[in-house]
Amino acid sequence: MKFGNWKVTQDGIVWKGPGYNEFVIPATELVAERPGLLSTPTTYEWIMRATDEHWLTEDDLYDLNYAFVFAAARYGLNFNYETFDNTLEEQYERFDDEDDEDDDDY
Repeated sequence: MKFGNWKVTQDGIVWKGPGYNEFVIPATELVAERPGLLSTPTTYEWIMRATDEHWLTEDDLYDLNYAFVFAAARYGLNFNYETFDNTLEEQYERFDDEDDEDDDDY
C-alpha cells in the first residue's frame, strides 16, 4: 500500500520518493517509543526521527503519519492513541517553530 512517497511493505515503511535520500522503518521497530523528559510526553520514535529529517516536507510527514497508523494495524502491533496524539502534537509544534523561523528570515 502506498501513501504519497511512502510504501508499506511486509518488512516496514520505506521512502520511495525522488532523489537519493533513504528512510526505512522496520516493522519490528515501528511502535518504538521515545520516552518523555520531565514535562514532555512519550512520542513515537520513528515519526520524530522522520520529523527531524530536513529533506522531508510537511506533506511527506503527513503521508507518513497515515502510513504509520495503517502499518501498525496491518502488523497487529500495540498502537497507543495517546502516544500518537502526543507525537502529532510535538510534530505540529515543530512545524510551527519552523514557520516562525522562516518568517524571521524576512
